[in-house]
Amino acid sequence: MFKPIFTITAEINQQIATIEGLKTVIGQASILPTLEIQLRLRATVEAVHSSTSIEGNPLNEQQVQKVLEGKTITAPDYAIVEVVNYKHALDWINNKVSLKNTLTVQDVLDLHKIVTSKLLPPKKSGHFRPGDIFIVDEINGKEIVQYQGPEANSVPKLVASFLKWVSIQEQSSLHPVLLAALIHYLFVSIHPFADGNGRSARLITYYYLRLWNYDFRGSLSLDSYYLQHRLKYYQALNRGKTFDERMTVDLSPFLEFFTKGFLEVTTTLSQYIKIGKIAGENKKPIRLDADELAIIDFVYQFGSITAKEAVDILSTPKRTTQRRLMNLVAENILRIEGQGPATRYVLDNLSK
Repeated sequence: MFKPIFTITAEINQQIATIEGLKTVIGQASILPTLEIQLRLRATVEAVHSSTSIEGNPLNEQQVQKVLEGKTITAPDYAIVEVVNYKHALDWINNKVSLKNTLTVQDVLDLHKIVTSKLLPPKKSGHFRPGDIFIVDEINGKEIVQYQGPEANSVPKLVASFLKWVSIQEQSSLHPVLLAALIHYLFVSIHPFADGNGRSARLITYYYLRLWNYDFRGSLSLDSYYLQHRLKYYQALNRGKTFDERMTVDLSPFLEFFTKGFLEVTTTLSQYIKIGKIAGENKKPIRLDADELAIIDFVYQFGSITAKEAVDILSTPKRTTQRRLMNLVAENILRIEGQGPATRYVLDNLSK
């Protein structure tokens, strides 16, 4: 049975307390149904784009959204298949979580089969790896082994033991966010498949967060945080060069990385909720469309946006994009800074 070693630091405790406060605020917020739907769609697009991008998928977020809408784009077939598969996996989770059950070994295999359908040979898709696995990086022209997974013949037993451990920990006092972090770390360390381990780990982590009602109204996407901090993500996971080493080291750094990201994502989500509650002149919540949410999302990530950047992310004519920006300014959500070519749009209401 797994016995992860970690310390719940004062910083982690403070982050968890803040997350709990945000969970209450978001859970009790009265927002327009249309905004809630848009936030869920935004989270889905972010999750699909970010999780596949981490593994090298070349599609940008706008292309991913078009694929999910059933539109045709010019891109490599494998890239489109990866995106469609990941969306199918999220749909599988949404259906599975309604049963309120912990996952089984067969569930893990089924999920992997969905993720890797048409990407791996049938004998590898939905099947544990038949041989040893090594994670190799090229450094100064030399291939360096960064991690060696456990022996292939031990994988089925390790996955079964992992799932049993999760079911036991669900009854413990360990906070769900910290348990989710450990689930992520342990599954990646087992590395049970020939390919698709990262995507499977992120999906399984999300499954349990949904099961425990820590998906924040279906609007949570941790994958965007992993993508934005990819190097730190890999560094936080890389706690040892072998499975045995990873099971005996202090996991506090990964817990700190995970909870910090969880807090960052939920804080951003709470700001979106706040926007949905801002009253306009008619004293009703402001209605935001998908393009306006995309603009605000960019501003949250980068601090400001120019008209050209907005045109690029929306793929709409300059005049249409300018109208979107000015609507947000009129609603006191964005404000204008600078003039002429130096004009930028920054958050207004939410920065006060």
